[in-house]
Amino acid sequence: MRNKKQVYRILPIISFFICLAFLFCGEKESDPNHHVANSATNPKPSNQVKVVVKWEYTSLPLTMEIREPSGAQSLTLWTTGSIPAGKRTPFGDLIPESQIVLKPGSKKQFLLVMENPTNEPVYFFAAPHSALPVEHSFGFKFKCLCVNHAFSVPPKETWYRVVEIRLSPDYLGDHLHLTHNLIGITKERMLQFEKNATK
Repeated sequence: MRNKKQVYRILPIISFFICLAFLFCGEKESDPNHHVANSATNPKPSNQVKVVVKWEYTSLPLTMEIREPSGAQSLTLWTTGSIPAGKRTPFGDLIPESQIVLKPGSKKQFLLVMENPTNEPVYFFAAPHSALPVEHSFGFKFKCLCVNHAFSVPPKETWYRVVEIRLSPDYLGDHLHLTHNLIGITKERMLQFEKNATK
């Protein structure tokens, strides 16, 4: 009789610990902050890294292209200008699918090009670029146009800017997608920004 009473006393305690064990196991599986290491977050080194440059547009009627240098003249990084129609350009062929292939430790200069066929000037700036997948974003530099600066494209001219992508020697990953959002603005906003920047 005494053994039965002892069992009845212990039974609720055992049940409590069993429920507690199930509770913690369930939380561990469903916890969104529970991190599991996998191959996606541990990229491997590669001899060829495919870098794709993409554009999104907000209130901007023009589109951006990436082009090879023409080879006709030596260009300095961040050189920016515009060329009237029919004049010799510092840029050459369109880079297919906006894709550049690099080796770790190498760099590539190319030109951003935007043609304005309209009769009105166009003003824009670029938001900082995003890089995907994020685990491949360590060890690259894109010297581009998101420098807290506004740009203008004169009517009937083609605007250009010399930029550069560089990968560190120990870069890990085999692909990277870089996206900028280009935002159209008014001349008044651009002038006001430039005025405040000089203060």
